[in-house]
Amino acid sequence: SRLSQSANSSKTLVHRSSRCCHLRPPLRGPAPSKLPRPLRKAPMGLQAPPTVGVHSTDKKVAPTFAARIQQDTFDEAVRENMEDLDMDEAEAVQDAIAQFEAQGIDLSNVLKEAPSAERDAHPVVRGCAALDAAAKAGSEETMELQYGEGAAQSTMKLTFRALDPAQDVGDLVGDLNALRAACERSGDEGRAAQALLGAREGMDLLPSACLACLRRDELPAALWALRAALADAENRDRVGLRGLLALQACLVERRADAAVQAAAFHAAAAAMVGHEANRACLHEKCALVASAVAALKGHADDVNVVLAACAALRALTLQDDARKALNKGFDRARAAADLGALPLLNAQLAKLGTGGENGGASDAGATAALLLTLSRLAASNKICETLVSLGTLDRAVGLLRAHIADATVCRPACALLSALAGNDDVKQRLGEARAPELTAALLGGHLDAPAALDAAAQLLTALTTRHGSNCEAFVAGGGVEALVGAMRACPKHLALQKRCCLAVRNLAVRAEGATQALLEQGAEPLLREAMEASPELHDLAKAALRDMHCDVSLAQPWKGMPGESKTLEQGDADGENRFEQFMDTPEARAAMQAAGFDTTQM
Repeated sequence: SRLSQSANSSKTLVHRSSRCCHLRPPLRGPAPSKLPRPLRKAPMGLQAPPTVGVHSTDKKVAPTFAARIQQDTFDEAVRENMEDLDMDEAEAVQDAIAQFEAQGIDLSNVLKEAPSAERDAHPVVRGCAALDAAAKAGSEETMELQYGEGAAQSTMKLTFRALDPAQDVGDLVGDLNALRAACERSGDEGRAAQALLGAREGMDLLPSACLACLRRDELPAALWALRAALADAENRDRVGLRGLLALQACLVERRADAAVQAAAFHAAAAAMVGHEANRACLHEKCALVASAVAALKGHADDVNVVLAACAALRALTLQDDARKALNKGFDRARAAADLGALPLLNAQLAKLGTGGENGGASDAGATAALLLTLSRLAASNKICETLVSLGTLDRAVGLLRAHIADATVCRPACALLSALAGNDDVKQRLGEARAPELTAALLGGHLDAPAALDAAAQLLTALTTRHGSNCEAFVAGGGVEALVGAMRACPKHLALQKRCCLAVRNLAVRAEGATQALLEQGAEPLLREAMEASPELHDLAKAALRDMHCDVSLAQPWKGMPGESKTLEQGDADGENRFEQFMDTPEARAAMQAAGFDTTQM
């Protein structure tokens, strides 16, 4: 069925959102008969929630509403301006735009220009026409796909029109590339092209084109165009089950084609941003994790496929859907670990990075992507133990040391080490590897990169939680000056300030001489400013000042009991009535006389 609005309606109220949710609690598997013995129980201390991983709180954007019109309505308004008001073409278009925007109409889904041959040559209009022609030119075909998992697994029959390998479809690749370029433009131009594509049934046409070219060389271009279109929030709502099944069909049918695999994984990752329903469908119905693990095995030498599969795995663990109270990121991370993704990713990290035994030239971007993927999958103590046994811990420390001046690598390396440092034995190993001194160097060397400072502060908080030797090593390595400098460099970065407050508490309590060093470096005025700057920082900063033995008031002012505000405003209904006593006063008599009342009888 078509997912776009019917052209018969002139004005439509649309729900602009990137999310759709199923309010179901996360499913839990049966308890194993014998649990592995943990290294040591992870502490519950002054450790801030991580910014990565399935326990993170990703940025969420609430949905909005907007009224829209069809292209025919806009064209009719322009025509009336030209015919009835004798406006020229440019003036008529600008007046129509002004009139509709004054009424609160969102015009992102229409071409804001007069009907002409040049307008029909717009990349989105031309691309939609080419896609429609290609989808109608093929012959009908049915494909069976595995649908669901476990006891709910079944077979889904997908019917579509497929093009013959030798069938002439014109310059379809050129039209797809032009469509992709229009959607990938920066700013309002790109967003307008994405909205226009969605309004012209593009999210039906693109999956149909992918299926039509399933055995043709145009398939990668169609998948990249789909990925560009999915950058729009509404298009992620419009893609639907059929579009996600089309991605599964491409991954299964062209498993040996590296170009198709890379494009399909990137499109799947784009479909899951801010959309928990799409994530659930791709994982539970389309077996995306199994396809990603198969691609990591089958295309281990192709870095483009590896990075695309990593992008899909990371997107599966996001929790950025504001319409979803809970997500199943933990289950998806555990599924990836159970299917063998961790050894494959670790092997890729050893191949691309400099921290492994084989060494070799390092690609900073690819290394950062692998580290970030592993940090997202480090969702449980068992997974962390597996990563430590694979040597990922030592490799991440080596990469952090080798790329200490590169914020691109430092940030995901710190995120991974923070996830692993939830275990006390890992904290000890990181202390022996001089990770506290590395953290001090990071805080002092990336003052122009708030994201890197945030990741370093997160690692510092994890290292110093209930671990005195790491606190002392950080102070001895000049870390206090670096920590206070980071707080001073980014006073409006709330996440960084929160972590710094927690780190200050850990250092003040567990490192001898840390309090005096913090005071000498000027931590007290910074904490007082943070306490007044934001309600989110007030309690954390006050606790840090208390642990530093600074003068801080912990008393809570009395604000009354529930219900007393009405009594204070209107008086107690059961209290003494003093109105008659007031009326006997000279002030009341003077007021009555001024109002014209006879007071002789009072």
